Amino acid sequence: MRRALSILGILIALVLLLGVGAWFGRFELLRMREGLPAFTHAAGPSTQHRVAMPDGIELATEVYTPADGGPWPTVLIRNPYQGFDFFVRDWCGRLVRYGYACVYQDVRGQGASEGEWEPLVNEPDDGSATLRWIVGQDFQDGHIGMIGPSYLAAVQWAAAGDLPPEVKTFVPTVFTTDTYGVLYQDGMFRHETFTAWAALMQGRGMVGDGAGASYAQAVRHRPHREVDEAVFGTPMPWYREWVDHPSPSDPLWRRADNQRLNATPGRLEIPILMIGGWYDVFIGPQLGDWSRLATQAQSRLIVGPWTHVGSGSEAFPPGEGSGDLFQWARVLDWLGHHLKGTPLAEAPGVTSYDPRAERWTNRPAWPPPARAWRLHLADGISATGCEGGALLDAPGSERDVVRYAYDPSDPVPTRGGAGMLAFVLPDFGGAPPGTTWQEGFCERDDVLSFISEPVDADMTLAGTIDVRLTVASSAEDTAFTAKLMEVLPDGRAVNIRDGITTLAYRNGATSPQPYLPEVPVAVDFSLWPIEWTIPAGSRLRLDISSSDFPKFHAHPNLAGPWASQDSAIVAEQALFVGQGRSWIELPVETIDP
Repeated sequence: MRRALSILGILIALVLLLGVGAWFGRFELLRMREGLPAFTHAAGPSTQHRVAMPDGIELATEVYTPADGGPWPTVLIRNPYQGFDFFVRDWCGRLVRYGYACVYQDVRGQGASEGEWEPLVNEPDDGSATLRWIVGQDFQDGHIGMIGPSYLAAVQWAAAGDLPPEVKTFVPTVFTTDTYGVLYQDGMFRHETFTAWAALMQGRGMVGDGAGASYAQAVRHRPHREVDEAVFGTPMPWYREWVDHPSPSDPLWRRADNQRLNATPGRLEIPILMIGGWYDVFIGPQLGDWSRLATQAQSRLIVGPWTHVGSGSEAFPPGEGSGDLFQWARVLDWLGHHLKGTPLAEAPGVTSYDPRAERWTNRPAWPPPARAWRLHLADGISATGCEGGALLDAPGSERDVVRYAYDPSDPVPTRGGAGMLAFVLPDFGGAPPGTTWQEGFCERDDVLSFISEPVDADMTLAGTIDVRLTVASSAEDTAFTAKLMEVLPDGRAVNIRDGITTLAYRNGATSPQPYLPEVPVAVDFSLWPIEWTIPAGSRLRLDISSSDFPKFHAHPNLAGPWASQDSAIVAEQALFVGQGRSWIELPVETIDP
């Protein structure tokens, strides 16, 4: 027995020793796993600080530096996610081993920082004050950058309107400055992203157990503007502001702070490294930020096959060479050039990943040159079945109308695509994001399908997809959706892109427009940009309906602010096809000879 206990004690000691070794060696293990360059420095001890903001609020701040030498090029990371602070602090642990000082800070009202947290409201002043504090410290050498994803990127953009000259670059990952453009699409609110985020971020810290259940309840609660107190159990004035202002002309979006944030890309004076994912919640407006970026010629954009949290897809998961969302090799190359003066391995431009072809492409700009391929919807009567109506190169001479009923209590369920976050909630079995197999939709009575002939050669879609639908409704306001898919030769369908519009905000209206029931109107809207190669032999399928829930709220078929509605009605919808009345236009990349 003594011998057995002795052996057991030795085994336990070995396990503990290995665990301790792995803990202290985790940076080296991660470096080797990711194929990064060898570390150049040893890490020194970190120091704790309380940094006072202009209004006297103190923010908890930790400074990491290499063991010897200095001053150092410095990287600032500001974090609201108390549950992920361990991982974020480890980014500082990595950076110091490459010869940077790293400043980690809990944002106002989160972690160990004082004050009340309200998304983005205090970040411009707090970020600028923190940067000025860093400039006054002996550990920095006059070359400062910022990094981080999601809200950690939001704080970079928030401070970018008032940067000291010591800030040479920053790396905003999966975020946009266009707050309205990501919260709403033509008046439709993105539940899967922002109601899910509200369920997580109800106050100080992150909600663990119960966030998924409260989210599932919140997306069906009417009137929705009450969910903060009725479902989450706490006042959340910032969330109520979001859902109460569905119009881009509302005062909230014209407020000076929102206007200033949205204008920042066009006024920026330093180069940046922007990272996005095709299935991220911000990718559409983020590419808009890139298109408006004043320093685009000196900056770099990377778009990969990732969701907001860096995960892949059910169908066509990222290939072996796709890398991950954090792109550490490229980030280190970029920071090394702009903060240390080392040669830049990858020149400014755009690197994008094609999820279908599983390849990276470097281009000087994005989107690349493309020809417009317009496919016209035809044979509406057949669209009610899985064989589908037709997508034709020519408009067709036959006029046709097909009708369906849209019931907000039985919406078409979300499956796949961008703009999704609820799948991360720990107790919510939500819809999978990204590319997913699309079985079970064409059988629904409220989904119309249109299918093309097989393509005769590989073609790459690269850019924004435009849709025109000529429609009518029995309701004074309602929604219409479009989902583009690839149908493989074996009959399986996978989503490429989807979008939604309403009659009130049709054709890019910035304030609600009246609609007279049963009167046909043309509605034009766009699907977020994508890069996707359609192989020879595959066909395209376009599904038309009126809901995509809970990615977007289920339109109640009533006019007026959606979040104030406490009821809903069934709407009789009509789609008019033939003679060029409804079509989809695809950007097919053209290759110069």
